[in-house]
Amino acid sequence: MKQKRAWIGYIMALGSAALVGLFTVLNKWLLVENVPALTAGAWTYFAAGIALLPWALHYRGLKFKKPLVTIGWLLAGSVVGPSLYFIGLQLTSGVEGVLLINTESVFTAFLAFVFFKEAMTGKTLWASIAILSGGIWLSWSGNSLLSTNALGNLLIALGYVGWATENNLGRVLGEDIPPATLVCLKALVAGIIMGILALASGEPITISWHLVPGILASGAFSLGLSLALFYIAMGYIGAGRTGLISSTSMLWGVIGAILLLGESLTIKVIGGGLLMLVGVAVFAWESSRESQ
Repeated sequence: MKQKRAWIGYIMALGSAALVGLFTVLNKWLLVENVPALTAGAWTYFAAGIALLPWALHYRGLKFKKPLVTIGWLLAGSVVGPSLYFIGLQLTSGVEGVLLINTESVFTAFLAFVFFKEAMTGKTLWASIAILSGGIWLSWSGNSLLSTNALGNLLIALGYVGWATENNLGRVLGEDIPPATLVCLKALVAGIIMGILALASGEPITISWHLVPGILASGAFSLGLSLALFYIAMGYIGAGRTGLISSTSMLWGVIGAILLLGESLTIKVIGGGLLMLVGVAVFAWESSRESQ
């Protein structure tokens, strides 16, 4: 029956990809509205955790059989990743932040190769180099590697290293705990920790009421609903096709940054984006073949 309704899976996968791309755009909007970085991250992740809570309670299965792995997973995915990402996004443009989404898959694959001895084909290696080269090209200011944009992009990339670490440790925890429960726990912990960090650094934790729709759109929908759509899509069309379609999130994010933030495409951004797009296409194609 699911094979006959594969179109549902494709729509769900496209919806998930679009929401993932818009996540950075909506977060950049919050920062443009002068919401402090850690405060924006705290509310976004807390909203996502609350939205995912009914799903997590349905699947249950929260176990702490591997406490050290759990601690490392939470530090990487709930502290390092989101904190560096939001601080970095404050220093760079929405378009560049969107394009850097692609570095997460590269870092995840590299860490899986190093720690889990997963195979890495020649095509995957060259695709990874293309993606990272595109990120470096975007960040190169010509004067200083620590210019505002370059520093912001570097912090975002380091944040994705944190999330890549979380992805690999999450595989270990996922042997005992359902994915919905894991992501809900990560989001709630991230919201609480970033709230504490915001208060400790002197940032106000309160936000204006007119920003609440943006928080809900970023957290509950772009972060929470995208995950739900992703897993529903996998049930219809499989992990390979779903992952392949999810690689279009960069394109949706760039469109969102142009339309919602009023940003423009420079020659440098177009060049770096095309280089990353080629790498993403090859990377996603190879990944989909391996998961068939």
